[in-house]
Amino acid sequence: MELQKIHIDRKNILFHSAFWLSWIIAFTIIQSIGGGPRQYFVWLMYYFITLPIFVAHTYLIAYWLLPKTFFKGKNWLAFIGISAFLIVFSVIELIVSNEVVFRIFDESKMFEKGYLNLSNIVISGIGNQYIILVFLAIKVWQSWYYSKKQTAGLMQIKIETELEIYRFQLQPKLILAMVEELETVAKKEHDKLPQLIVKMSGFLNHFLFEIKDELIPLSLEVKLISEFIDIHKFAIGKRCNFSLIVNGNLHAHVCPPLLLLPVINSALKVVYGCNNTFENTVIIKAEKKYLLFTFMFWSEEDFSLKNNTDSEIIKKRLMFNFPSKHRIIENTDANFAEISLEIFS
Repeated sequence: MELQKIHIDRKNILFHSAFWLSWIIAFTIIQSIGGGPRQYFVWLMYYFITLPIFVAHTYLIAYWLLPKTFFKGKNWLAFIGISAFLIVFSVIELIVSNEVVFRIFDESKMFEKGYLNLSNIVISGIGNQYIILVFLAIKVWQSWYYSKKQTAGLMQIKIETELEIYRFQLQPKLILAMVEELETVAKKEHDKLPQLIVKMSGFLNHFLFEIKDELIPLSLEVKLISEFIDIHKFAIGKRCNFSLIVNGNLHAHVCPPLLLLPVINSALKVVYGCNNTFENTVIIKAEKKYLLFTFMFWSEEDFSLKNNTDSEIIKKRLMFNFPSKHRIIENTDANFAEISLEIFS
């Protein structure tokens, strides 16, 4: 009872029952091929009556002997135990089959006197080992399958947690970046500060209070990108030529919030950190079953976008929300960077 309680979960009772029933039916058919209905009946009775012997033999080895010996590196003890079980259960099976099954249902199949000799016991015992091998093979496969399934579940939880943390960190991260840029503008062009604060307040209102869901309307995402670009266009001035191109029906799509903003923010840090001129283009195209985000960043001078974590987290977000229904294309050069996100539905 303790053995069953530890090793055979109630959810697996159906599996074990199906396994033994399949074994009875399969080997009844195999043993009876070429015989009449009587042969099928005799062998069916044989397998039903001897079933407890095979079950006890198999479970004692699979759930008690191997865990106590082989799995702990005690190979010789495992070999001795299997050999002992082979002999004991072979003797029991021979006696039950001869004195009960064949004596009652078909005396022509009874063994001759002296059938309990070492040769018959070993041959019968070895022949009965296939059921243990099949059972163990299925058990190993089942353990592998559930282990793989559990690993996949843990990976899914890990990704969900990682993305949740990222979302909570993203808002303060972008706000901090904007405050730093606000300080830069305040030092260089103090007269722009009041108007810049007004623009930022409108953006922050949407940014903080309207993106709580895992997926948001594409129209809201476009609005956030547009306002974000507008703030920086005003702050940076002519040193960066911004373009936002939007085509299609935005209301037919949803997307993860702030999907492209971290990439844009990383690029704009480069603009704030030097005196070069830049071209910045964002293209958003929405078709019936297709959504495209493209970000292009160009300058006459060389630059480097150092934050590769943005691309990695975008890949994870798309893999989580649109598994097998997305594609990311990246193209970089010394003075050019482009990232395109395609989402299929």
